[in-house]
Amino acid sequence: MNIEEYGFERSDLVVVTAVNAYLKNLTPEARREILSEIVKQDGVIDGSALAALIENAKAAAMISLEEWQPGEGDYQRALSFIQEQLPAADGEKYVKKIPEKFLQFIADCAAEA
Repeated sequence: MNIEEYGFERSDLVVVTAVNAYLKNLTPEARREILSEIVKQDGVIDGSALAALIENAKAAAMISLEEWQPGEGDYQRALSFIQEQLPAADGEKYVKKIPEKFLQFIADCAAEA
């Protein structure tokens, strides 16, 4: 899924990127199962299941961040931004004020799964 198509705000990019990477690293079967728990057949999105996905994606991203090496320029600015913002991401709080673009992203992921 190309997240750039959605025009996310900078504040949402860390969560979206973590979720996108997490979903891409799952097997197709696991991805379908998780997304079917979030996006029901009638199109309703289960907020608690989405919050759990965000928390799982955050945990996976935090683990992978340990392997990233410091760099220079844009790379280092991006790495620093992620390292600052990711720990503060909270799935339950995020879904309470979830942007419509993020809901569309999740629905599109489920449709592709």
